[in-house]
Amino acid sequence: MPYRIVFITGLALGLLALTGCSRGGGRSDDDLAAGADSAGNDAALSKVRAAARALAEPDPSVDYVAAAIEGVIKGRTNSQALIHYDGYRVTFTTPGDRVTKIKFDLIEAKPSMEQLTKVFGKPEEVGRGMLYRYHSEVTGATIRILAEPSSKPATETSLVRRILLEGEKIH
Repeated sequence: MPYRIVFITGLALGLLALTGCSRGGGRSDDDLAAGADSAGNDAALSKVRAAARALAEPDPSVDYVAAAIEGVIKGRTNSQALIHYDGYRVTFTTPGDRVTKIKFDLIEAKPSMEQLTKVFGKPEEVGRGMLYRYHSEVTGATIRILAEPSSKPATETSLVRRILLEGEKIH
């Protein structure tokens, strides 16, 4: 029974968002209340933040990173592991059992550039999007976070379609 309520509420909010788009693309108070603006997705952002912290650990294992982002490995090869959430998927690059890169493919659950800036600080504009950095005070590791916007040019309100995380090379 509760699933029906959630489904009907979701359907109603979706229809509300669609009718808002058909009125010329402006955002109404109803759209803002329904979360249909460019504010972005908080759940996906929390996973990105947790992934950056986990990747900054010394020798982050597949199981450790998956647990940190509260994910269950759905597929695994010698060089990759895949986690799937509603609205996005996460792929680990894994030589052996160590995670070296994390890729978020954001299909529906997209955070905004503004959200990433609030969490990771001012980005650097690069060819494919915006480059953020996360520095762990505990381990001294720096993680590069490349956010690719859904549409270019990237602005604060742009939603993100892909996020790549990897450790920065130490010189």
